[in-house]
Amino acid sequence: MKLKIETTILKEMVSKAVKGANIIKHKDNSVSGMIGIELKSNKLTLHTTDSYDNYLYIIQNDVEGEDFYIVIEIEQFAKLISKMTSEYITLELKDRMLEVKGNGKYDIEIPVDMSGNTDEFIKFPDPISSMDLSDTTPVDLSTIRAILNTAKSSIATTEEMPAYTGYYVGDKIITTDRCKLCAINNNLFNSKKILISQATMNLLDLITYDMIEVCIQDDTIVFITPNCIVYGILMDCVDDYQITTINSILDTSFDSVCKIDKSNILAILDRISLFVGAYDKKAIRLNFTENGIDISSIKTNGIETIDYIESENFKPFTCLIDIDMFTSQIKANTDDVIELHYGNEQLVSIVNDNITQIICLIADN
Repeated sequence: MKLKIETTILKEMVSKAVKGANIIKHKDNSVSGMIGIELKSNKLTLHTTDSYDNYLYIIQNDVEGEDFYIVIEIEQFAKLISKMTSEYITLELKDRMLEVKGNGKYDIEIPVDMSGNTDEFIKFPDPISSMDLSDTTPVDLSTIRAILNTAKSSIATTEEMPAYTGYYVGDKIITTDRCKLCAINNNLFNSKKILISQATMNLLDLITYDMIEVCIQDDTIVFITPNCIVYGILMDCVDDYQITTINSILDTSFDSVCKIDKSNILAILDRISLFVGAYDKKAIRLNFTENGIDISSIKTNGIETIDYIESENFKPFTCLIDIDMFTSQIKANTDDVIELHYGNEQLVSIVNDNITQIICLIADN
């Protein structure tokens, strides 16, 4: 039993599949660090899992060969395929070896399932095989890209409140670490309230099709395209997400609005950062004047002014802000012009069409 495939195609498939795998073997999961390789009716599928809640399927149609199925360790296989320069690669099952032919011939041992004292090859879990995937909701890839490009920068990275390490999806999409907040005004699944883990969302970066079909059943979510399927388990702490409080923050009013050039503000912040001292707690001062924003270090040993492109309802205002948070949110914004809302003593906001980013200010004490 064997298959033949163009090296460039297999390289791309394996480079994606490895991102869904946990290379470090997990003692409680016999397929951690493994890859399932299946050819059925000339459709090649590579299966991987992170050993916990997520499964990735990378698919290629019209592959020449005979039906077969095998599970092998992924690290050696992925490194070997990445180094191949031949036009084609042949995979063939021979006894207890997977023979890989390309520039040369290499034999990779096929592990057996020892958990049940059997001598059979390992089987890769296939959670979507028992699911009815006919009831789906279409989602634009552009929406997923907006979530990954913008909302990701506001997600919590520590476990003080586990719910905030996920992506809240309800009547809008929200991420927050309680110092930064991002809201995308998109009713993705008709106000169904769910919480998607970072691990699941990160795998969606592998999808290239413009339209994704999404199936939600009980505690699972599946993102489906012709060449990539992502299966994930929804987080069970969605009720801990303080959405009422978050919505009240999103309703905060600001006295004034200005527009500034993104590349210019980032360049200024990069220079000012050289003068933020060890005892400044990453704080810089923003002084909104009639002509622009004076941006300075706490000791004012570094100061620059950025001119407004536009200004609306100007009122003088001065605040302190964490330079790292401010920089990360500006970088995450996809516009070349930053629309900055200010005048509130606790918050500033960046608005881009249907996306709102909020940053907490530092008390000036």
